[in-house]
Amino acid sequence: MCGIWALAGGATTSSEVRKEHTDAFMTIVGRGPDLTVLEKVAPTVHLGFHRLAIVMPGDQPSQQPIVGQGLSVVCNGEIYNHKQIKDKFPLASVRNGGSDCAAIVHSFIGNEGDLKKACESLDGVFAFVMADQDKVYIGRDPMGVRPLFYGFATDGALVVGSEVKCISPLVERIEYFPPGSCATFIPAAKTRALQIQKYWAIPTNPDKSVSMNQAEVLIRDTLVKSVEKRLMGNRHFGFMLSGGLDSSLIASIATKFLKHTPHAFSVGFEDSPDLEHARQVAEYLSIPHHVLVITPKQCIDIIPEVVYALETFDPLIIRCGIAHYLLCKHIAETSDVKVLLSGEGADELFGSYAYMQRAPNAFHLHKEILRRMTHLHQYDVLRCDRSTSCHGLEIRVPFLDKKMIDLVGRLPPTYKLIKKKMEKHVLRSAFEGWLPSEVLWRSKEGFAEALGKTDLGEIIHEHANRLINEDEYSGRHELFPDRTPETKEEFWYRSIFEQCYPLEKIAHVVHTKVYKTAAWHLAEEKENLAKLLVNSDDESKMSEEEMRELRRKAATTLNSGVVA
Repeated sequence: MCGIWALAGGATTSSEVRKEHTDAFMTIVGRGPDLTVLEKVAPTVHLGFHRLAIVMPGDQPSQQPIVGQGLSVVCNGEIYNHKQIKDKFPLASVRNGGSDCAAIVHSFIGNEGDLKKACESLDGVFAFVMADQDKVYIGRDPMGVRPLFYGFATDGALVVGSEVKCISPLVERIEYFPPGSCATFIPAAKTRALQIQKYWAIPTNPDKSVSMNQAEVLIRDTLVKSVEKRLMGNRHFGFMLSGGLDSSLIASIATKFLKHTPHAFSVGFEDSPDLEHARQVAEYLSIPHHVLVITPKQCIDIIPEVVYALETFDPLIIRCGIAHYLLCKHIAETSDVKVLLSGEGADELFGSYAYMQRAPNAFHLHKEILRRMTHLHQYDVLRCDRSTSCHGLEIRVPFLDKKMIDLVGRLPPTYKLIKKKMEKHVLRSAFEGWLPSEVLWRSKEGFAEALGKTDLGEIIHEHANRLINEDEYSGRHELFPDRTPETKEEFWYRSIFEQCYPLEKIAHVVHTKVYKTAAWHLAEEKENLAKLLVNSDDESKMSEEEMRELRRKAATTLNSGVVA
């Protein structure tokens, strides 16, 4: 995990950028505490880089910008097929050419300056800004696992950065750079426009010729390879283990390949039953298990930090980010682990949230999966990135591998909505024997919902009710006319957010309450309530095993942001 920043065009003609530029750039230094560089690479282009040292090419210190063939590039990411690209398009001399991110230069030159083809060739997660003497080139990975934002200053300069906070003081309006896209900018043209083009899209057409058995084999092989390729690096690896299916599967696969023993980390209240489930998985995998026991007071006290870090006021992302943030802070302070593997994306990819499993039919579920995947970079992916990066950690998410999405996205939707079967049935079946049966066939509860017998949502709700008086709350429509808070909890988050960020610049970038817009979703349902998927008449017709499976299924929360 690193932080990148760029300033191009406008009044950036001097050899040094101004203090307001460097101050903004330094707000994301937590993303890369090992090295900071801000360098002029073209007449009106400055590139900035905060490095978190994970991969050490040739055991030598790595530095960006990477320079070669008249190009300079800063990149936050990992390119897993960098060796193949470098072998296919060899270059004589590239500064820091051992870096996996140097593959961007190799591919761009090898594809004769075709930015779209260059991005298509990259297998990895990335956000990069590259420049020659005339143009600026920008690219972001297919799912937006690595963040990227941009905007234009009053003098017409383009400002690009890894987070909102590092560009918001400098630009008139903030935009997120779309996932699966690339763009070209010409500083000398004096236009406030990026020539953005898509190079990748989430597959929309299912392949109905794939049998269930074939699907299981393909899922297993693809996910194993996805995990294996994400194990490159010279730092210690760890897992955020909730005891649920997704994080446990990733831990099981990775443990088979890692040369050094990984460590598992879990978080919860003292009375959390899920800590025992996580301990069971760690014991099964024979890896050290570290437990962070937190208190309701710690959760309440950390919320302002969480809102600032996550750059959102969506109530569920914040609520789910609390435990995630506290755990990452603990990992950074107490261990040598720098790279974390996580199960994010599986619930969206397989359509396993409880409300999704209540879709009227497989077609509607397929449409909802596509919608949720499209917004994932504004929800779970955002939470994952910000909670880890501010503590100098890197998160890797194998379920969001491009090949994994291409595969699962094309499976018949009926494989994801099977009557009288648990959610993710095809995924569970694909990994029989990889985990204890009681874990493999147990519905997932994420960190936010499994912190303990006391519900975190209730704790925050009660605190917000004490904190926000009725007079304040009654004026919410005038104070917050855009997406007016519906609860005092939301009012509190929104108040904190607007103390940190200018809403007029960023409002359209913050997506909220994605779970409320499914076609079949009832308005009065709340995301944190788990309802049974069958009525009493249906239950009377089922076997005890079928009822047990469906009740487990109902235990999966509707939460859009639980940690996998």
